Amino acid sequence: MSKLAKIEKYVEKGNETALLKMLRNKDRDVQLAAIDGLGKIGKDTSCNELISMLSDPDWEIRARSARALGNIGDDHTTTHLRYRLEHETEKRVSDEIVEALSKLRKWEK
Repeated sequence: MSKLAKIEKYVEKGNETALLKMLRNKDRDVQLAAIDGLGKIGKDTSCNELISMLSDPDWEIRARSARALGNIGDDHTTTHLRYRLEHETEKRVSDEIVEALSKLRKWEK
């Protein structure tokens, strides 16, 4: 079974621990799938790892991490997302951060 197929199974089972381990995989596609999976599971305990991914050199990892944080809906991530928005140079990442912040504001109400 491929790692991407395993990630799908982890998402189905809500296995956050396994997905968090996949974030450290050297394969970028595996990392991206794990980030997306964490966003789908929606557990607040993933937020610290995803926040750290907002500083990754790869713009797509940063963008997907922002999207996942918006999907999880933990309002303590707002400060981190705002900080990254002020320092982000890649428009695609900035757009994802703005979208995540928008989702977080909707959940706060």
